[in-house]
Amino acid sequence: MQSLTSMLDWIYSNKIVFSLLSILLMLLSGFIASIICKYFLLGIVRQFILHRNNNTDAQKKDIRITERLSHIAPVITVYFMSLWIQGLPIGLVEAVHTICGVVLIINIMILINEILDITKDAYTKKHGAKSGSIKGYIQIGKIIVSSIAVILIVATLSNKSPIIIISSLGAIAAVLMLVFQHTLISLVANIQVSSSNVIRLGDWIEMPVVNISGEVTDIALHTITVRNWDNTISQVPTKNFITETYTNWQPMFESGGRRIKRSFFVDQSSIVFFSNDLLNTLQPHEGTIVNNIKQHIIDKVALPQYKNITNLGLYRSFVLDYLKNREDICKDMYIVVRQLSPTSEGLPIEIYCFTSNVFWNEYEETQSEIFEFMYATAAFFNLGIYQKPSGKDIKPTSPIEAKISSHLN
Repeated sequence: MQSLTSMLDWIYSNKIVFSLLSILLMLLSGFIASIICKYFLLGIVRQFILHRNNNTDAQKKDIRITERLSHIAPVITVYFMSLWIQGLPIGLVEAVHTICGVVLIINIMILINEILDITKDAYTKKHGAKSGSIKGYIQIGKIIVSSIAVILIVATLSNKSPIIIISSLGAIAAVLMLVFQHTLISLVANIQVSSSNVIRLGDWIEMPVVNISGEVTDIALHTITVRNWDNTISQVPTKNFITETYTNWQPMFESGGRRIKRSFFVDQSSIVFFSNDLLNTLQPHEGTIVNNIKQHIIDKVALPQYKNITNLGLYRSFVLDYLKNREDICKDMYIVVRQLSPTSEGLPIEIYCFTSNVFWNEYEETQSEIFEFMYATAAFFNLGIYQKPSGKDIKPTSPIEAKISSHLN
């Protein structure tokens, strides 16, 4: 007993040994507190804070929070141990308090950032991607939390009030504005994009300036990630979506109708007034399509307003009826077959309608069927479809030219 007392007296009298043993005791206490938190705090967090009693996919999130809390507990333990142990040098106590303060601020900052990430994941899971992305707001929150943490760390290290540190920032505000100008611009752009809800996760956008066309997969503070139609990935600065022209195709998908707007050229010399010769040329032909054309012409020319109708007018009305009878054409939207201004290549006939097949494959198939039908039926109205002549369309006009042509072929 006397030897133990003498040893303790020697330790107290030797400041260096006492300080080293005190530091070891504080570190050991912090380690024990970390183990307790890591293995016992998880159940408390799950049952009383997160209200979860069974294992779910959210268990990983619970572990993330518990790990951060287990990093905070040792810091607090070491801090109070430095106050409990009597006789420590004042310089050592101040150093421990400063280190504990800095580490505590860093761990609280990381914990808040983890909670923000978990909030983002929970929001996306509950509301879905189509409700909008809050990732930009989460990143803004992280920047604010990190800025406050930096100010508190500087105040702790310099042993000054945070208010003094904040007031001194006014002198270097211009420098900070220059350094963080892109972040500030992205901040404003992200707020505008997110609040106006013009772009959401899953939207298909097209930006011709940078040759981007694809699905939005991520909306962050500085960039918006797009998976292009060829599966390449593009990252566009968020500010570009308030300074550059782009097209969002998602409202079209949601409307249930995708526009078809395409024209082809009719040879103007083939446009004539209707006569019985048109019906006579159809008589030898049989088939459902030809019979429909015959009946359509008979019905139209019998009406008073169609007395001076042309073969092109009959053709346009026939195509219009064809479009109205297709099940994949939206009847509550515009259906127009019209002429455009004549050109040197012929008279443009434009189809303007909306198909219920909004996805690319089905849309292109519908559009192809319509124009293939128009090309095939134009001849029954004695209309010529214009295309620029090729070498096969040029026929020789003299024996010499015929001989040259046969030789070349």
